[in-house]
Amino acid sequence: MTRPGARALLVAALAACSASAALGDGAPKQLLRVGGTVEYQRDLRDSLHELFGTLELPDDATALTLAASRAVVRLPDSTEIDVGERSRIRIGAFDASGLAANVVTLELGAIHFNVRRPAGGRANYRFRTPTSQIAVRGTEGYIVTGPTGTDVYCAACEPGDVTVTVGDRTFALATGDQAIVVGADPATARVDLIAQPCGNPAAIAVSDGRLGRTIPPDQRIDTTGALGADPLLAVPLPADAASPGR
Repeated sequence: MTRPGARALLVAALAACSASAALGDGAPKQLLRVGGTVEYQRDLRDSLHELFGTLELPDDATALTLAASRAVVRLPDSTEIDVGERSRIRIGAFDASGLAANVVTLELGAIHFNVRRPAGGRANYRFRTPTSQIAVRGTEGYIVTGPTGTDVYCAACEPGDVTVTVGDRTFALATGDQAIVVGADPATARVDLIAQPCGNPAAIAVSDGRLGRTIPPDQRIDTTGALGADPLLAVPLPADAASPGR
């Protein structure tokens, strides 16, 4: 016969297992080629391999797109990350509990993320770039990073969903806000917060035209230098590095 205390522990354990399953615990992380040349590394010691379909990603795998190429990363909680051309991104371990941040490192290029908010809670993501950390708890937005800075645009962000940390400075973003980080050193980079349509051509490209409709092409500016950079030459950010604001 099960004692009341043991029964309560059993019920709590089953509830935790059910919640974890609902959040996608055990489901694979996937990389899908959309078009062009998509390559991957299973870890930082691996050589590059070309992808022709879909790949189940191990922890800390790197995905890379060349010119005129696109990819999609699908995570166990149904979060999707569209990867634009000339981009390099690394996906860390996935924590279905939401207690630890799911870390996505964008070393170069442009992404569109749509982080799914779990029923009754908030997602817990941290996007790293060479200059910034972007904490995300269920929202849609765009990040572009390159040798001269990072641009973060909130497409649909509830209050408290997105914070951008640059060095020892932290900024909260809401829908329609942009954080434009100019400079390669997070300690000295300038951060401009603006509330206006996104005019970064790399973000506009990965949005498939949803962004930038009201901005003439000759007024679109990439302050990050991503468009002229080569993902094959990008220097990987160490997975265990002490990153800004940590």
